Amino acid sequence: MAELLIIVGVSALIITTLGLMHEAGSRGHSSLFFLVPLVSLGQVQSHWEYYRWWALGRVAAVLTTAVGIGLFVVTGGSLAGDVSAQPVSSQSGQVLRGEKKASSTAFVSSEESALLVVAGQGKRLTGRLHGETFRYDRVALIDGVLTLSQGEGFLADLEVRVLLGWNPEDITERRTLIVGPSDEDGPVVHLSWKPENQDYPETRIFDGGYRMELALAPLDTGQLSGSLVLVMPDSFKSYLTGDFTAHTNHLRYRNGQVDLYFDHEDTLAHVAEEFLRTQFPEGAVSTIEARHVTLRRTENSGQVMAVVELSNGAVQERTVRLEKSDVGWAVVAGSMETRVTTAAKEGGLELVAPSAEKPAEPERAAPEPITQTFPELVAYENQSVVLETTGGRTLEGVLRKVGGDRLWLVRNVGSGNVERSVGADELKSLTLSSGQKVVLTASEGDQPEAVGVEPAEPAAAPSHTAETVPAEQTPAASSELKALVGKNVTIEANEGPRRTGILQAVADDHLTLSVPLGAGNMEYFYDIDSIRHIEAAR
Repeated sequence: MAELLIIVGVSALIITTLGLMHEAGSRGHSSLFFLVPLVSLGQVQSHWEYYRWWALGRVAAVLTTAVGIGLFVVTGGSLAGDVSAQPVSSQSGQVLRGEKKASSTAFVSSEESALLVVAGQGKRLTGRLHGETFRYDRVALIDGVLTLSQGEGFLADLEVRVLLGWNPEDITERRTLIVGPSDEDGPVVHLSWKPENQDYPETRIFDGGYRMELALAPLDTGQLSGSLVLVMPDSFKSYLTGDFTAHTNHLRYRNGQVDLYFDHEDTLAHVAEEFLRTQFPEGAVSTIEARHVTLRRTENSGQVMAVVELSNGAVQERTVRLEKSDVGWAVVAGSMETRVTTAAKEGGLELVAPSAEKPAEPERAAPEPITQTFPELVAYENQSVVLETTGGRTLEGVLRKVGGDRLWLVRNVGSGNVERSVGADELKSLTLSSGQKVVLTASEGDQPEAVGVEPAEPAAAPSHTAETVPAEQTPAASSELKALVGKNVTIEANEGPRRTGILQAVADDHLTLSVPLGAGNMEYFYDIDSIRHIEAAR
C-alpha cells in the first residue's frame, strides 16, 4: 500500500507541475517559478481563477506522497512484493526456508538432547518436530531420499527428508553415516510441517549444523531395517531417535498387508509377481522381476510384463492384464501371455502343471479291474480319469459329464482348458485316480463290443473308430487347418453354438479360436474330432 501511494503521489505531482507550467506559458507568465516549491505562491494567488485547479491537484499529490512515505517508514521499509519479508503464515502454497550454512544451536550438543536420544534408542522411532510429537507412519528410501512421515494424506502432516543419494539395491550389508554439527559435507535435511488452518506444508532446509547417526541394513525384499538419531538446530528443539523399517518401493500397507486399492505402478507389479509365483511348483522359480508396468487410472486397468527366471535355467516373459474391482487390483483370468526367451538347460528340471488331486499313497496296490456299462460311468463325474479309446489312444483329464452315448472330458492345455467329447463306441476303458481300471461292456439291447477284461494289444490293421477324419487323412486335414491360422473362420461343433473368430493355433488333436468379447477376447479350445464343419469367414 505504501509504495502504491508514493507512486500515485509522485505521478500526480509531475502532471500538475507540467499543467501549471503550460498554463503560465500560455498567458505570458514565467513558468520557471513552478519548478521551485512555494516560489510561485504569489503568482498563483494573483491569478487564482487561472491556476486554481492545477494548484489544488498539486497540493493533493504532495499530500498523497507524504502519506505513502509515512506508511513506508512505519512498516520498517519493507515492500509488499518482497516475499522474504512477509510472515510465513501469510503466504499461500508450500513455503521453503533455508540457508546455505545453518548455524548450530546449543541444544544439538546439549545434555538435554543426549538424554532424549538415549531414552529412545532400541524403541520404535519417535521424537519431536517443530514443537509437535512425532510417531512415524511410513519410512521409505526411494530415489536416494530417506523420507520419514507422519499422516496418511497425500501431503504428510510432519515429515523429515534426508537427501542421502543411496541406492537401496547397493545396500547389501549394514551401512552407517555419522554427521556432526561442524561437518560441511553432510546430506541436506528437509523438515516439513503443516501450520494450523493451512493445507500446504512449510519446509525448512538444513545444510548443516545438525547431528545425525544413521544405520541401514537389508531386511527383506523391498525392505530395510534402520536406526536414526537426528538432532536439528531449530528453535523448537526438534529431534528423532529410534528404530524403523524402511520400504524401497511405493507400496502402501494396511494392518501389515499390502493395500491393493492404492493406485500405483508398484501395486500392480506386486499383484502380478504374486500371481506368477502361483503358476509354478514350489522351488521352480528363481526370480520374478516386473519390467514394464502400465497403469491406466481412468479405466481402472493396467498391464505388467515380468521376466521369470526358473531354476532349470529357462527364462520367460509373461504378460498379464489387471483390473481394479471390489477387492482391489487383481489379474484378469485368462489374460496371461507367455514367451520363452531362453530354453531350459539340457538335463534340467522338467516343469509340469500341478495336479489338483492328491498323489496316491506309495506302495499301495491298485484295486482289481471292474466291468461296467457306459451309463454307469456317471458315478465318476468330476473325477480325474485316464480314458483308453478303441484306437489305442489315452486321454487324461476330469470327467465332467456323461449323457446319452457320449461323455465330456476336460483337459489342461497350455494356460487354459479344452473340453473334449468321446463317444461310447470309441471308449474301451478308463482308469480312476485310485488306479482302479473300469472296463466298458455293452449294455443290454446294444450291439456287443469286442472288449475283454484284459486290454489287448492294438492290431496292426487300422480299426474302425468314431473319428471324424480317418487316420490316413489326418495329415492333409491338419495341413488345411494350419493354412487358416490367423484368419477369420467359422466353426460348427457337434455340441454348442457356431462361433466366428480368429484361428490362433492348430495342434495334433485340438485347435484354438479367439472370439472378440467386449473390450477383449475369449479363447475357445476345440477337439478336432468334435468339429463338424469349419470354413473361412469373410
